[in-house]
Amino acid sequence: MLAMILSLHRPSRLFSPFLLVLCCTGTACGQDTRNGRLERGDRTLDNGEYYDEYTLDVEAGQWVELDMTTEDFDPYLVLVAPSGENEQNDDFEGSRSRSYLRHLAEESGTWRVLATSYAGGETGRYRLRMEVEGGGGRTVAASNDEESGVRFERGELRNGDETLTSGEYRDEYTFQGRSGESVVIELRSGDFDPYLILKMPNGEQLDNDDHEGDLTRSLISTTLPEDGTYRVLVTTYEPGETGDYDLSIRGGSGEGGAGRFAAARGRRQERGDLASGDETLRSGEFYDTYTFEGVPGQRVTIDLRADDFDPYLILQPPRGDQVDNDDFEGNVHHSQIALDLSEAGTYRVLVTSYRPGERGAYNLAMDFSGATLAEDHPGHDDPGQDIVHLADTRDASRLTLNQTLTGALDRGDQLLSSGEFVDVHTFDGEAGEPVRIELTSTALDPYLMVTTPSGEQIDNDDAESGSRDARIEMVMPETGRYQVRATSYSAGETGAYRLRISQLDAMRPDPPATTRIVGLFVGLSDYGGRTSNLDYTAADAGRVRDALVRGTGMRPNDAIVLTDREATVARFRQAIADLSRRADERTMFVLFFSGHGDQVPRGGVQDADPDGKDETIELFDGAIRDDELARMLDGLRAGRQLIVLDACFSGGFSKDLITRPGRMGLFSSEEDIVSAVATKFEAGGYLSYFFADGLAQRQADEDRNGAVTALELSTYLHERYRGDVRDSGTEVIRARETRLGHQQLVVDRGSVGPFDTLFLVSR
Repeated sequence: MLAMILSLHRPSRLFSPFLLVLCCTGTACGQDTRNGRLERGDRTLDNGEYYDEYTLDVEAGQWVELDMTTEDFDPYLVLVAPSGENEQNDDFEGSRSRSYLRHLAEESGTWRVLATSYAGGETGRYRLRMEVEGGGGRTVAASNDEESGVRFERGELRNGDETLTSGEYRDEYTFQGRSGESVVIELRSGDFDPYLILKMPNGEQLDNDDHEGDLTRSLISTTLPEDGTYRVLVTTYEPGETGDYDLSIRGGSGEGGAGRFAAARGRRQERGDLASGDETLRSGEFYDTYTFEGVPGQRVTIDLRADDFDPYLILQPPRGDQVDNDDFEGNVHHSQIALDLSEAGTYRVLVTSYRPGERGAYNLAMDFSGATLAEDHPGHDDPGQDIVHLADTRDASRLTLNQTLTGALDRGDQLLSSGEFVDVHTFDGEAGEPVRIELTSTALDPYLMVTTPSGEQIDNDDAESGSRDARIEMVMPETGRYQVRATSYSAGETGAYRLRISQLDAMRPDPPATTRIVGLFVGLSDYGGRTSNLDYTAADAGRVRDALVRGTGMRPNDAIVLTDREATVARFRQAIADLSRRADERTMFVLFFSGHGDQVPRGGVQDADPDGKDETIELFDGAIRDDELARMLDGLRAGRQLIVLDACFSGGFSKDLITRPGRMGLFSSEEDIVSAVATKFEAGGYLSYFFADGLAQRQADEDRNGAVTALELSTYLHERYRGDVRDSGTEVIRARETRLGHQQLVVDRGSVGPFDTLFLVSR
């Protein structure tokens, strides 16, 4: 029984980076048998299973056979390809003491073998046999009992090879094809960006670059239009690229071919019964198995109906994760899976039930549309041939850094694992350069995902409050190929969209929502004996005020500064009232405070702040509580308010202050944590110093376009905290006798959008 069945009843296994232990090298490795032991102290998988790891050097086209036996625990085998794809087996032929895998490798490189257990914490001795047989560069039967096969070629593009007219090196292979035959050609390389061309006998061609957005893989899946000799050109996306590659051809016939490959077509109907004596899942459900041959890009719909039990449907691809469905559209007697296949090979359909022991008759229908993928890409031409492009369905369109395109999500597109349709686009970027990526639509709720060359993913749903459009703006962290996925927020959404990628827009700041800045800047070092004095905090008020004047163009007479004895409760109230009279909807109001903060008991319960405590800022002659400050700010007419509090426990203000549209808060520590004095900077607080630097020195303007957005400001402050805040435990603003924890920045943007411009800064 394949282990993939198990994910129906428990989470999929997750794999972490491993320390590799070499066990076998060479292309004709032969057999290696290991006697091992799982024991406490071994490394563990994410679900707590101990594991031992071995590695195999394998060439594409070789068979890998693994056989693990033990009487001490329930064995579980995992085989991980260089690309990260994996095969798993738990109970081979129902045995709880044996796991077995036999897999035809489609990639060359180091494969990892994980000897582990079904359940976490199991230990004991085991015996593992590992065998690598066959060799690359020849046709290898895909199975022992079918005519279908795969031809593998291991090659290298290098200086001196023939080139296309556009300068890319190329190797060529041929096979004999017959009209109506299915062929899947796959090219993989970790050394260069692979590009695949299939030449028809009449000179027409099909191209593919990044299959499903994978920059290491190209694939063409098609039905051959005529009898004759077909030419396969292995090449690169850019001229001059070199390196090793693996090529596989599934299908084709005659000399140089790999045997016929017949993908399922039309519609297939099955009637069956779940009954006592059928095979069972681990959790007790009976199941029947059906198989079909599939090719990438083929649309398959599998429909299961039963009146006698609650049907459950599982589709297991040749590799990768299974797809499940229970109640299709809420109907407990109907399960359905509709999927665009992404692999060539044998797919398994498991008909089972939702609960153990359920039995009865069922009807299974499988519909195979026969659609296949091929990508048209102009410019990669073979010398001496007239090119007629047969298709224009691209897996991953290549964009420039200043381009707008219109596209559409529709049924038949690729699917995310969560059910959303997705289109994939790519662009080449340079480290340190700005870029803005925007996805807009009136037909669906757009969702944007960008993956950097190293694999980091950045997502965005709603760029701004009240807008469904998605936008990612950044300074590109590295040079290389970036991947953009245009998708939707909810599964199944379809419709037209507009995608724009622009450096020009990223360098041109959005105008701020405000045209005037007013501010109240408060700092206290001398408390006149009411509480302990502080170092540098009074100077913080002047530092931040000067940063806004110099960095953002705030007029000096629009700033009120209160320090030490001037910073009374009455003067604080008066200053806010004065600034409110100068403000309107086009005004940005900044409140800055550096000094003591405290927590005090509060009578009664508040839904938004249920801990029974109020936070305070401590002025010269008294305290102002969070609720009282919120009422003061509610009376301001300013359209946007930025609250910056550098004090102990200041994060607790967030729940009371960031409650109105247009209000954003920056707080020096969490609500139960004290804040440290920034002695090494001769500043009262880290937040004060970093905030002033970000505006006066323009450090928060990450893309250097003359504007600081809400996201840029918060990202900059978080990075400064991460790099410079190292509390020693002695330089602490002590509102209490006990230091409660390590200081962390709190940012609450409220309704302020991440890409909303807060300040224009001089360049």
